[in-house]
Amino acid sequence: MHLLLATIELRPYVFIFLGAFLLIAIVNYGVRTTILFTALTYAVSLGCEWSSVHNGFPFGLYHYLDATRSREIWIAGVPLMDSLSFTFLGFASYTVAILMASPLWRRGMDLRVLDTWAIRRSPRVWLMAALFMVMVDMVVDPLSVRGDRWFLGRIFWYDPPGPYFGVPISNYLGWFFVAAIAVAIFQGLDGWLNRGAARPAGAMPQVPSRALLGPMLYAGIVGFGITMLFVIGAAGIGWASVFIYLPFVALILNALTRAQSYGDAAAIARHLVDFPYNTAVFGASPDGRGEARRKGARARRDA
Repeated sequence: MHLLLATIELRPYVFIFLGAFLLIAIVNYGVRTTILFTALTYAVSLGCEWSSVHNGFPFGLYHYLDATRSREIWIAGVPLMDSLSFTFLGFASYTVAILMASPLWRRGMDLRVLDTWAIRRSPRVWLMAALFMVMVDMVVDPLSVRGDRWFLGRIFWYDPPGPYFGVPISNYLGWFFVAAIAVAIFQGLDGWLNRGAARPAGAMPQVPSRALLGPMLYAGIVGFGITMLFVIGAAGIGWASVFIYLPFVALILNALTRAQSYGDAAAIARHLVDFPYNTAVFGASPDGRGEARRKGARARRDA
């Protein structure tokens, strides 16, 4: 317990992101999916990190320093916080992919996605989410190898350093590999545990704009990384990260502001066929969504 508290004190930003992830994931997908995804993704990432430390697969060869071994939890020669980060990074990337792939619905400040099971489990979402997670690492890893210049501390080094600001290309290939597994785990758990008319335990469909919570977590992680790069004087890497994300931000803003991104009554009906516990969200709207609710009910009966 002492070591756990010391770990939280040493790495508060990791546990802030972790806490936000757990809350957002439960609100959107329920307790069971969140817990199992966290445990399985952590196990996969820990195994991959252990393998990379010993034989270089899949991230390339790197070594952890023992400087904090007595100050934070290590498991199998890997700091707990390192492998734990893959859980909230994978989830946040998945939610951005869902936002980009689904029709949208908005009433006032309440923005939602009209996703379906076909969208949630599509190869397009799987691929986008994995790529979005790699994009995060293009900010995070160059910052992490400079940990001696901020409160992370120097905890590891690549053997040898790579061409992208000290990070080897193999690291990003490894991140795509792990991200693809993590997103597939989430898609599988979601489809296995949450199909049916019943609301997932812990999920709260009534939370306004809950579709934006995961992407906001993603933006917070990226924003933290880019800000820290400028704070430690690594402006060159900071600007490179900014320009990596500028087209991405423009793409999202276009999706949120374009009329064609928003679904009609038929899109709402398709969504309610797969997620009928969201019916009340759309039923009170004065602009024809009540009709969509009735279409959704008819579609469920026909199915």
